[in-house]
Amino acid sequence: MDSQAFDRNRRRFLIASAVAAAGAAVVAVSSCDTPQGMKRSSNSKPGTSTGPDTAAATNAAKGSKSASTSPSKPATQNPTQDARGPTGAAEEKRPEPVERPTPPSAEPSIRIRTGSLPKSQPQVRLEGPGPRLWIIEPGSGKPGTVAAGPVDFAWSAAGWKVTEFAGTSRARVVATLGPVTLEIMALRGEPERIRLRGVDWPGKVMLVPQPTDIEQPVDVVHEVALETYLPGVLAQELFNKWGVETHRAQAVAARSWALCEMQRWRNRRHYDVVAGELGQAWIGATKHQRSIDAVQATRGEVLLFESRVVPAYYSSCCGGQRASARDAISSSIVHDIAPLQVSKLDGRDCCSAAPTYRWKSTFDLATFARTLPAWAKEEGFASLLKVDGIRRIDIAARNPAGRPVRFQITDAKGLVVEVPAERLRFAINADPARPGELRPSKERIKSAFIEPLVLGKDLVVSGRGHGHGVGMCQYGAEAMAKKGSAAHAILARYYPGAQPVKSYT
Repeated sequence: MDSQAFDRNRRRFLIASAVAAAGAAVVAVSSCDTPQGMKRSSNSKPGTSTGPDTAAATNAAKGSKSASTSPSKPATQNPTQDARGPTGAAEEKRPEPVERPTPPSAEPSIRIRTGSLPKSQPQVRLEGPGPRLWIIEPGSGKPGTVAAGPVDFAWSAAGWKVTEFAGTSRARVVATLGPVTLEIMALRGEPERIRLRGVDWPGKVMLVPQPTDIEQPVDVVHEVALETYLPGVLAQELFNKWGVETHRAQAVAARSWALCEMQRWRNRRHYDVVAGELGQAWIGATKHQRSIDAVQATRGEVLLFESRVVPAYYSSCCGGQRASARDAISSSIVHDIAPLQVSKLDGRDCCSAAPTYRWKSTFDLATFARTLPAWAKEEGFASLLKVDGIRRIDIAARNPAGRPVRFQITDAKGLVVEVPAERLRFAINADPARPGELRPSKERIKSAFIEPLVLGKDLVVSGRGHGHGVGMCQYGAEAMAKKGSAAHAILARYYPGAQPVKSYT
């Protein structure tokens, strides 16, 4: 049996099993998606410590480089799946998709969460490309309100106060609305863009109340046509000076990943992706011509495997050997495909020129030993709760390329516990003062491709790469482009078996 036929039959069995286990009703997000130590909290905000500025959407509006762990690009972690589930007391829990989407026949729109309005200042000022804005309540059947800009939207428990001519002597309240979602857009016939805190954003803005979130009661979400969204991803995910073919490969990968996230979240929450480390970096509108050209040149082009879109993950630097999505992202059935697997040693070291190809970090062993059980409690990692001191940490298993996938922790009393590599990465990166959150970015280890060594009172971590290592290595893609490889060759290397197909024009 050829490999694709084997993959197809295996996946049919797994999908049938998943549907049967759900009682033909709801496919539960069980241990397949949330294994031990991968707890999801409905209150967790994407971007806390690692993503966009969830306090006020200010940094997002300024084109913040919050997706990276430093001002340098490319992004180190993107895209990973957002840990935030549906929010709001009235939201219904929807089934988790058990399959990847089929390619769209026309350009869809995408909803991007860029931040939140904080409890301390739940107000935002918006302007349109013309003198007025159109404000509607989706699903209400009402025609909406037209207000002269600038327009202030102030939130309270009672709902919204809308003030036109904000910041001028003509300022006046034009509407008081209940605690509802608002959509704000330009008038018909005007360019589709909204100015938020001095920066123009494409599409429309949605202000979505979050009644269960006391600290950040309103989410800021942008709805944008997919091809309009993508240039702002490329301009932030790659160095602008990088090659044309690298940008084109990135465009296809980013488009494919976004479509899969849209399928996953469209009926389960009010946004599809976040603009930051837990999604794809996005700066809104961009004038970077290479990013714009790459998106136009690949318009509608997606990666397909067995006629369905591939969630084309990527990271900054794989360290020379890639990771499997089922090891590094989650064991979801959508990851059980050849393009996201690693079956052998990668014969060519693709990213040795990257500044994070090799690195070393040192941590106080006693502090890590104290933090580990506290982190385990926060994350629901029960087997680590009894760890008392750290005697040694060993590699328990590697993938076919030689990258660690599981580690074995031996405590001071001889207790031995295994932990997935990515979970150990997050445990080491946990803030000792607040184990449920991450250390400052400069203090974190950069990947799970590591060899930990207990040396006296220190935990010395020698590592390779930056990010989860799944799919395309951005530094590796640029190295291939410099040697003359076209975008399709880059994609073929990093997503073996996937085919680039033009889904729409």
